[in-house]
Amino acid sequence: MKKFLYITMVLVISLSFVACGSKTTTDASKTTTPVAATTPAKITYTKDLAYLPTYNGVKTATYTAKTKKTLATSKYTLKSTTDVKVFNDYQSILKQDGWTITGTTKSTILLAKKGTHIANIIVQKMGKDVILMISSK
Repeated sequence: MKKFLYITMVLVISLSFVACGSKTTTDASKTTTPVAATTPAKITYTKDLAYLPTYNGVKTATYTAKTKKTLATSKYTLKSTTDVKVFNDYQSILKQDGWTITGTTKSTILLAKKGTHIANIIVQKMGKDVILMISSK
């Protein structure tokens, strides 16, 4: 029960940051970008979270290790892209790797599960760049 409370608290805090600094985005379900054209053929995994696929091989900008009370957190900055593209591409990468998408919120939040692992992914547009923040265990 405590884990659920901590996950919920992290999501609420993260959502408040996302809501304060984000621009209006288009709904990912309304885009017509074909998923097959943007899905990489080979899946690579993050160095810090070896069970989690990377987004097109980007390197971690910041990483905070998991503790008893918090999830491990990685933050990435993706240059010259859109939040909708990152959201759709990463969702496709996770599905291709066998992750189950347990929830989404427009083009900003992905909740995924695979075995005993969970991942809470937040996509936020910042100017011409996109911030990708992943909390996982």
